[in-house]
Amino acid sequence: MDAVKFQQFLDAVEPDRGGTVLSAEPIPGGYSRETVMAEVRWADGSTERFVLRGDPDEDRSVFRSDRAAEWRLLQALEGVPTFEVAAPRWYDATGEYLGTRCIVSEAVNGTSLQTLLDKGLDVETARRHMIEIIASVHTTSLDLVSDDIPRPVSWDAHIDSIMDMYDEILAKQGECNPILRYVRRKVRANRPPEVPLALVHGDYQPGNFLLSEGAPPVLIDWEFGHIGDPRTDLGYYTQIPMPPHLYTPDPESFLVEYRALTGYTPEQVNPQIVEYFKLLGLVNVFRQMVFAAEEVADGEHRGVMAPYLIMAIAHFHNLFLTAAMDLPNTSESS
Repeated sequence: MDAVKFQQFLDAVEPDRGGTVLSAEPIPGGYSRETVMAEVRWADGSTERFVLRGDPDEDRSVFRSDRAAEWRLLQALEGVPTFEVAAPRWYDATGEYLGTRCIVSEAVNGTSLQTLLDKGLDVETARRHMIEIIASVHTTSLDLVSDDIPRPVSWDAHIDSIMDMYDEILAKQGECNPILRYVRRKVRANRPPEVPLALVHGDYQPGNFLLSEGAPPVLIDWEFGHIGDPRTDLGYYTQIPMPPHLYTPDPESFLVEYRALTGYTPEQVNPQIVEYFKLLGLVNVFRQMVFAAEEVADGEHRGVMAPYLIMAIAHFHNLFLTAAMDLPNTSESS
């Protein structure tokens, strides 16, 4: 994804507007995707900035997701009144022009909540933003979301599909991972109370929320967005390492505010339930790490990501074990 390729793409998708690509430079922030900021001047003299978000080469990636699914979700969410997304403009579905499947969205004039925290934003203000933003996602009526977005047939089927990922990991490892066998047993034995299916962001963290004065927050990076159990967002955030953390110092206070905005009960959302959903909210990430590490062991290339995988898998084992040990004991077999 560079200026030459983006120019060819613009000439194909907007042949009558006379666009000229002024710049196209990689930007930091996207962990699993390659991200480029581009500026375009149109024939009428106006200028626009765009963000190009595409897949890296297979041999340099660990986390893999579906750009076509993300494109459909962004289109479905554009115009939802409860929150905003960066407006999707075009999609190179085959990589014919940009060299990889790539979503092109309008750039947002805003600063991430994580950057504002790093610059000294008051933690209480930031926490309020975090809670309000995710509550606005979780309370969005699914009637506003296109039927093109896949929906589980039921809450039970959805939870089962997540739990099945533990089976996939253990099958890959010949059922010889005692930590994951223990975690799987505890997860299955402590099934939480049901809540209605809802929109899930999938990467709930301050870096994915852009704020600007006088405008509503914009939510970016929807590659793992889906319809499912909203509590997986809360569980996922508990392991985000960037300080200051807005949940872990006072989980109950965080959840009191969250419940007030969403209508969930203390039985449905409490600190122990959130710890449970850490084990469901992270299992897909862990599954992709394990599968990628197995491919490295089989001789496939992952570049700088190979040593990262070994470190990360050890970290996630500890994370999963700690969370599982805090769940009530069970005599069920694995």
